[in-house]
Amino acid sequence: MESDVALTPFSSIDIELLRHWLTAPHVAAWYPDPEDQIAWAVNPPPNGDQALIAVGGRSIGYIRWQSVSREVLDSVSLYEIPAESVDVDMLIGDLEFVGQGIGPKALLILVSQLRQRGDVPLVGLSPSIQNLSAQRAYAKAGFHILREYHPPMYGPCYLMVCSLNEDA
Repeated sequence: MESDVALTPFSSIDIELLRHWLTAPHVAAWYPDPEDQIAWAVNPPPNGDQALIAVGGRSIGYIRWQSVSREVLDSVSLYEIPAESVDVDMLIGDLEFVGQGIGPKALLILVSQLRQRGDVPLVGLSPSIQNLSAQRAYAKAGFHILREYHPPMYGPCYLMVCSLNEDA
């Protein structure tokens, strides 16, 4: 099943599907304000992008990413993270596909695309310290816990990172 994973374009027709996923109990626990997520999806920032996670052509999840400025990193006390690193958020919205190895595969696809750009020093995610399944999934994709921090609205999180610098 993992081999059929692809990142496919996200468009405005997918907004209601994303809203449905964000309100599903297994996702809602980690996204306290789904309308903020929808607003981002409707109008992503110039330094951001998004995709659906598909398996065999069926949309089962969502992934978004954006380059992060020095100012934003400093505002959440992430001084050690290089500017223009990419922050990723992802979810598997279709419960039938949770725990099937799809999240790590989708993340590896995105990391490969970002590595090809050549201008991304590091990729990071911020799972809640209580979201053990996300932590395991990200570790399977080569991410490791750098440290704990407390982003606004989300409570204690782990900063999990993957360096795209071949020397690191």
